[in-house]
Amino acid sequence: MKILVKYSSKHSKRNQFVIDVDPHQEISQLKKTIISLIGPVQVKINLITEICGVKILMSDNWPISFYHLEPNSKIEVKQLEFSCPSPTKRKLNRGSTYMESLGFENYLPITREYGPLEKAIDACKAGNLADLMRTVEVYESESPDDEDLLNQAQPCLWAPIHYACSYGHSAIISYLVGRRVNSNKVTIDEWTPLQLCCFQGHADCVEALMEHPNLQLDKMTKFRGTGLHLACERGHADIAKTLLEANACMSLEDPRGKTPIELAKDHEILTLLPVYLGECQLRKYQQESETPPPFCGEIWMTGSLFIHDRPVFLYMDLDKGALDRYTNKEDFLDKVEPECIINLSDVQDVRVIGGSKTQFFFSIETARNSYKYYTKHQDLTKEWVNRIKQGVSYCLVHRSKDSVLKKNTESIASEVAEDETVSSENPSVLVNDEVINFNSFTILDQIGSGSFGTVYKVQKRNGDQQEYAMKSLSKANLQRQKQLKYAISECRIMKQLKHPFIVTLYYAFQTTQYLYLILEYCPNGDLLGLLESNKIIEENIAKFYLAEVILALEYLHSLEIIYRDLKPANVLIDSSGHAKLADFGLAKENVSKDNPAMTMAGSPAYLPPEIVAKKGASKASDIYGIGPLLYELLTGAPPYYSQDIDVLFQSIKQARLSFPPHVSSTARDLITQVMNRDPAKRPQISQIKRHPFFRKLDWEALLARRIRLPRNGSFCEAMSPTDEF
Repeated sequence: MKILVKYSSKHSKRNQFVIDVDPHQEISQLKKTIISLIGPVQVKINLITEICGVKILMSDNWPISFYHLEPNSKIEVKQLEFSCPSPTKRKLNRGSTYMESLGFENYLPITREYGPLEKAIDACKAGNLADLMRTVEVYESESPDDEDLLNQAQPCLWAPIHYACSYGHSAIISYLVGRRVNSNKVTIDEWTPLQLCCFQGHADCVEALMEHPNLQLDKMTKFRGTGLHLACERGHADIAKTLLEANACMSLEDPRGKTPIELAKDHEILTLLPVYLGECQLRKYQQESETPPPFCGEIWMTGSLFIHDRPVFLYMDLDKGALDRYTNKEDFLDKVEPECIINLSDVQDVRVIGGSKTQFFFSIETARNSYKYYTKHQDLTKEWVNRIKQGVSYCLVHRSKDSVLKKNTESIASEVAEDETVSSENPSVLVNDEVINFNSFTILDQIGSGSFGTVYKVQKRNGDQQEYAMKSLSKANLQRQKQLKYAISECRIMKQLKHPFIVTLYYAFQTTQYLYLILEYCPNGDLLGLLESNKIIEENIAKFYLAEVILALEYLHSLEIIYRDLKPANVLIDSSGHAKLADFGLAKENVSKDNPAMTMAGSPAYLPPEIVAKKGASKASDIYGIGPLLYELLTGAPPYYSQDIDVLFQSIKQARLSFPPHVSSTARDLITQVMNRDPAKRPQISQIKRHPFFRKLDWEALLARRIRLPRNGSFCEAMSPTDEF
């Protein structure tokens, strides 16, 4: 098949040529061919074509046939010149301050290039249902609390269901429908699953997709009309008939102002449309005269960033096609501006998501955010879901033009991010009838900053004047570095922890730009700062702090939580001189020997060999972390330390552990035992507590904070006169 290629660059006038292509060839190969014909200049290019009157950026991994190019179709080339940087060895930055650790500065999130999502997508492309089911089963056994794999998406927002629809595998679509995946999710290039089925002409896939109870037949996107528009324009009469029988609306205009009948060219479709047109108009007239009544009520809002759930007032207004959220019923009655507005035409999915005896949850998902609410009655939750679904269906037909106009003329700032508690002007949480937000605190000082935000010393304005650490994290930076899930995980885990040697999380709230965690303030810095001031830590002081850290780990493991990031920078020192384990961004719940955490993440110098070998982390990985922590406190540097990360990893896996002469034999023995390369041979925490290194230590007195720092410690004078260590 011959196509016309047009291109231009800074160094040449606009040019064009014709090339012969194989429709099954991938776009990435087509790019290589075009680059070879453009000339010797090293370039990167994007290819742009037109589909149904819309210019589309062609994706590298798709075959040319996906774009349904006709002979002599035109492809435009956008040429971007670039230079390749010379390769350098990866360097490791050991140094870390307390505040950098609070800002995730020292993380090394290493994600596998071919992970579960990619495996699921490949199975959807190949139509291999057995492989897809096996991938899901393994993923759910390894990560039971993580986001549903089948609802995850690539950065381009293509999810498994989009690939199954595009490639035409109806059996996989039926499986995905049975799993209640989001059937209306919109990709970054503005495709819904139904639009893809209709565009490609997969009639059996359309039928499978229509079994989904939440499928929106009349959903349009920024560039494309409904599935019926595409079926009519592409000449797929069987699909058009299926959609018409399902009461798809015929009178909607697509973004170009065209109705399905104006786009139809196929004779069979042109014969079908008049038959259904009268029924469609009559149905629309009846629906217009029977506009669904408003629906409102007080319900509870919750989410992973909520320490305390809070009551809110929801009002669904079909006249303006929106779901408004108010702080309380009084604000609604007083006509105060709502704290959040969701355009009903933007809603992609509404569903019941389980519950308990007193809490029955449902979620609302849009392209930007996900919201989680609950009521105290199961029937009321179901009623909310049904009413919102009805409202969405009504607005897709009757408010489509209003929605487009609203998107083009108004800021979308009112639709807040996942788990946000209130609008960006006044983010709040309600705690014991007290509103807590940014204005509840006075900033006293900036303690430090990291890659993702800033940490401030703050004081509560209305209260006991207690000082806190306010951790402010930039959502944009977190998302850019794929770290947002770690911040959310940190909040979810910390809000359930209560231990004398773990930093307390008091409040959490957010705006559209920042996450805010209000934490216990530890004025004496961290063990890394203490180490940098003293070069090495005396053994009895190191023993004191290590013992408190071990009690914190024991508590976490009792809750089936692993910490995964034990290092001096993450052990803070409170006002009384005690250790406080902080920074739970890498902590993970429900981890066991049979269900390890597979993501390779942490600070490189402290990683155990099983994580370096990508075999997963378990409680034994935290046990290993005790060794490098004690080793660094006693010697001034982590074991196996190297500026070259490749050399470091090789040493962690194979090198012999050596000690300076001043390290005692009991300390050497403890470090050697916990750093055993075989996780199964490492001691349990109960065995560590009985090790000779901790001889005569009263662990119960330590837990009760009745034992103080040894006399030559830096913070002795701040301690109350209790037992000696």
